[in-house]
Amino acid sequence: MSETDNQSGEVEEQPRYYIELVEQILTELESFFSSHLDEMFKQTDDYLFKAAEEANNTAEQNKQFECMSAVRANKSVIQQSFVDELGSYLQSVSELETLPEKKQQKNKTLSLGLVEQNKMDEIVTLTTISGKAAMDNSESISHLILRLNELAKYNDHIFHGEALEPKRLCDAIHEAVSKTDLIDSNKLMVYRFFNEALLKKLVNLYGKLNDLLIDNDILPVIDYTSTMTHYEPFNQEMPEPEEEQLTPEGSSQAPPSGRRSFGSGMQGYSSAGQAPMQGGAPSGNAPPNMPMSTGGQGAPAGGSGPRRAFGSGIQGYSQQAPSAPGAQQMGPSGQAYSAGVSVGQVRQSIENFVGGTSSDVSSGGEGYYSSQQVMTALTGLQRPDVDLSQTPLVFDANQIKKAVLASIGEADGGAVTKAVHQVSEKTIDFIKLIFDGIIEEDSITDEIKTLLLSLQIPVIKAAMLDAEFFVDDQHPARQLLDKIAEAGVGVSEHTDPVYVSIETIVRKLLKDYNEDVVAFNIALSELNDLTEEIYRNARETEVESQKTVKLAHAKSVVLQEIRKITLGKELPEGVRTLVLKIWPSMMFNHFLKNGKANDEWVELLMILQKIIESVQPLQSVAELEELRTVYMTVVDAARDKLGRCKKKQSILDQAIEDLRATFESLLITENLPEESEKPAHDDANIEAEAETETEPQLTTEEIARAKIGKLPEGVSPGVWFIVYNGEDKPVRRLKLAVILMLDATMVFVDHLGNVVIEKDAEVFADEVEKGLSGIIMQHSVFDHALSSALSSIGG
Repeated sequence: MSETDNQSGEVEEQPRYYIELVEQILTELESFFSSHLDEMFKQTDDYLFKAAEEANNTAEQNKQFECMSAVRANKSVIQQSFVDELGSYLQSVSELETLPEKKQQKNKTLSLGLVEQNKMDEIVTLTTISGKAAMDNSESISHLILRLNELAKYNDHIFHGEALEPKRLCDAIHEAVSKTDLIDSNKLMVYRFFNEALLKKLVNLYGKLNDLLIDNDILPVIDYTSTMTHYEPFNQEMPEPEEEQLTPEGSSQAPPSGRRSFGSGMQGYSSAGQAPMQGGAPSGNAPPNMPMSTGGQGAPAGGSGPRRAFGSGIQGYSQQAPSAPGAQQMGPSGQAYSAGVSVGQVRQSIENFVGGTSSDVSSGGEGYYSSQQVMTALTGLQRPDVDLSQTPLVFDANQIKKAVLASIGEADGGAVTKAVHQVSEKTIDFIKLIFDGIIEEDSITDEIKTLLLSLQIPVIKAAMLDAEFFVDDQHPARQLLDKIAEAGVGVSEHTDPVYVSIETIVRKLLKDYNEDVVAFNIALSELNDLTEEIYRNARETEVESQKTVKLAHAKSVVLQEIRKITLGKELPEGVRTLVLKIWPSMMFNHFLKNGKANDEWVELLMILQKIIESVQPLQSVAELEELRTVYMTVVDAARDKLGRCKKKQSILDQAIEDLRATFESLLITENLPEESEKPAHDDANIEAEAETETEPQLTTEEIARAKIGKLPEGVSPGVWFIVYNGEDKPVRRLKLAVILMLDATMVFVDHLGNVVIEKDAEVFADEVEKGLSGIIMQHSVFDHALSSALSSIGG
């Protein structure tokens, strides 16, 4: 309803709906932040007290107690300042057109070398925890933003949906802590437990708010495209780096090339394929690295580590590769991680396993072939001319080692006189464990696995050439493996056009890659372009598919409503065009735009019902008199609604005239009794009616909501599934495109956006429970396999 001028000349405010819902949301926020801020200080206090008790000396003990006292003294200031800062984001949309930007750091042009280390630690820590929280909750916060913004259309006392993004919360805690006199280490301690006690619990808050909005029928049309929402991390800007070495001496942080760029990881259809960081990869003549390995002597057989079957859990796109046992997600110094393990721990695992250094390998030394000889032999094993679809789904490390020796021997006079250094051998063994993890990965089809396994030799070479390979999330070889798995999520045939296109890129890499990482960059860029086109075309097809489904659904809903109203009723010739053609068309268009949860829809049904009831044969004089009193009201109400119909005016005028004529023909009915005869009720009928009254029937919407409520957590549009297709048919790999709330129908599309299967939500929930259907766990394939390999060697 738009604003209008009343008689006094004042402007009437737009009415606000869902007042109780807005109050509930604000109450939930107050309860959440209050309890979790208290929990933050409790965890901090407990940690420091325990650390003091376990201190090895008095000085260390005093340090812990001093930190505990300082945090306690600033508790109220931090809590109040956090609430005040967050309040600047949680203003109602009626008072705040756009969210305020975070106050950016001054002197943006300073190099990192001129930034104080304490400031650097704060920036890195807050960037780390906000980015991690954003990735873990990307789908939930994306849906929450859409729903809160939809709610704002009806009640402008609600805040902007984006106000609850993790970066806003990190902005607020940063400003709050900055207003205290805490020393740097104490600030980092607060940030650490802010993450533990509050950010990691956001999943509960987002879930509760989304459920609350759904329960109140705040159901906007969500564009469930393949691309997940990209969230920017903590707002504090990082200064532009200069060309010199940026990592301070003695720092435990990884160099820039090894630091994860938050939001760019593989989370379903995400932006993992962005252009890789330049300058992070070494040139082709770089010394070979000390690879992390888990094969060879003492390596566990298979070594793929624990994994989840597709039906063993419902986690959706936010599922992360599992961390190695005991690994923490972040430390107070904000150190970098790879595959859920700190970079320092990864490097330590490498040293422990390899037992040598890169300098032992590069020149070969007595009794060993040089790294260049090994690299040349590996290049000779790359076969771009073979049928990649026939690549065996196995990684034979021993066969590769034998082939390397044979190749070197042929090039060296036909005799093998030396051995391959153990560092190189164990590199191959560890890459085997990674590919074993990929082979065991249920989220990847066998067709795509053949392409991934055809890259085993290039990946071995990349690991030998780059000392940072296993800690650099941005390495193009790692990103390429992830992107291939992502692009091929729905590919199940070698003849699939997506498979054929990816195979062309892989074959070109096998032909071109020698020792220069540029070949991986080129392949990754080509694959990004390909997948972008695939996603764009799939989205366009999916939009059309969804449109067709929604049209059919809308038609079904309208016909059901018409049938309920007309069941057992007579329709005189004069009202059939109005009741069976014009009115359903009007309801159809209204449903598509506005759904059923609105007053207009109710009015359309009520008027239609009144029309049908009014044209039924009269049974008594009393009914005749009542019709004479109300028929013009019914005609006027029908005329008013038809005034918004887009059909030709002549057709509408004729329909109203026919309705009026039908009423007039009824009004001349003669020989009616004073009262209509009512059928006698025996005791059995009375008992039946009593039972009906005590057991009310559920509405269609209530039945549908109950069915949807049975779906496991994580089932939502945009997620990929293994979908049961009948006992005599193979399962399909499909994406859930839309859930039709009114009849609990789930619509699945293939990777090209075509509708393949529609399922009842209750039936699908039962299939998931029985293991017939289930979510395809999407995560970084390389990280998942690396984590599994680390677990195998106890890293």
